[in-house]
This record gives sequence, C-alpha cells and structure tokens, in this order.
Amino acid sequence: MRIAVISDIHGNLEAFTAVLDDIEHQAVDTIVSLGDNINYGADSEAVIQKMTARRIPSILGNHEMACINEKVYRWYIGDVKKSLDHTLSKLSLSSVDYLKGLSVTLSKHQAFFVHGFWPDSVRHYLHQMSSAELLSTLQQIQESVCFIGHTHRLALVFHVGGTLHTQPLNHGKTALEKNITYIINAGSVGQPRDGDPRAKYVIWDTISHHLDIRYVDYDNQTAAEKILAAGLPLKYAQAVYPFISNRPL
Repeated sequence: MRIAVISDIHGNLEAFTAVLDDIEHQAVDTIVSLGDNINYGADSEAVIQKMTARRIPSILGNHEMACINEKVYRWYIGDVKKSLDHTLSKLSLSSVDYLKGLSVTLSKHQAFFVHGFWPDSVRHYLHQMSSAELLSTLQQIQESVCFIGHTHRLALVFHVGGTLHTQPLNHGKTALEKNITYIINAGSVGQPRDGDPRAKYVIWDTISHHLDIRYVDYDNQTAAEKILAAGLPLKYAQAVYPFISNRPL
C-alpha cells in the first residue's frame, strides 16, 4: 500500500490543490492528514470543504483544537490569535462540526498518526523532546512508523541498538529498515519553515518500506497575496512567498 501523508496545510488552498494534483500521479492508495489543515492561510473553509469532499481522513491539530475548545483558544495571543479570530469568522457551522468530530490519533496501515508527539499530544514539538524521551518513545511504539507534523520541518528519528539518530529528510526516496521503528515528521503543505516555500508531503510504501519525499511547486504568490488581502500577518504570507512585502494590494 502507498499512503500519502500530508500535514499543516494551514488554509493554503493553492498548495493543497497542487499537492492533491501531484498525488493523483503517484499511484497512491489513500491519503491521511496530520491536522492543522486550517489557520494562517486565507482559505481554511475551502480547505475543509475539499477535505470532506475527497473524504480524506484527518486527525486533530492544535489549530483545530483552538477553534473548538475555549481553554485552548485562550492559550494563543498576538498574531496567532489574530489569525484564529479571522479563521473562526469564516468557518461555516458544518465545518466547525467537522472539526469537533476529529480524533486526536489514528492507528492504521501499520502506522500511528498524531499531530504533535506520541502518544496523544497535539501541542508538543519534536524538538522539545530530550534524547531520553525520544528513545523511550521509540521503544514503546507498536506500529512500524509514527507520523507526526506540527514543526513544519521534515525529519526522521530512529534508534539502532539504543543509539538515537535524528536526520533531515530531503527530496526523493529514503529506504527504511523493516526491523526498525521510525518517527517521521511529514513537514508542511502550506506553511513550510525550512526556507523552501514549496509544498511538502510524504508517501510511505508499506511493501517496499520506502519513503518518497515530495516537493511540489504551486502558485505561492497568489496564496501569499490572499493572506495579506485578508488582513492576516505578513509573516504568514512570507512563509509561502518570501518576496512579498506589506504593500497595498
């Protein structure tokens, strides 16, 4: 089976559409989203509508949780809160109900899926975990791989004989060993934080045990201009199109 794992679309309809178009040509059997499909971008409602129309299973990200949980919403201040308020003002009642129905984790296809960190955190980042915590986690995961998002950066974590290894994932194919458990950060479709504005996602082949790291070009200038036109912070526009300035549109 070939599974496309997408994460952190963040309301970027142009990036999401381009990734779906790329997936159509990759002989993929199913798609799973790791959450944070909304916020930062201008098209959270449209992204949700496309997700539901395509029946793409998704788990809960911290931005979805902030939209349906008042306590979590109050954690956020500044630019994130400004963006959340804009997103909430645009979401339909059916989309809010959809968010309320998302689960925090998913175990399927020999893989475990969670937005932040195993076993059930939508908030903790991979880089916050100590080496001891990472090693302990890898020894407890029952599935072959654990997919996470949240950091917006591709990464691979595993151990061999108790020695921890952490490495970036780059464009192209990476072979995995069948007797090793991996934590795989799937990067970000719509708000990359690795200095490369292209949309990123991962294809996992459960038979060959290969990862295919996909970088997808899209109309990121339009996506950025829509962010500014919506009155959202400049930094979210610059994440997708670094050359944009806070000029009148």
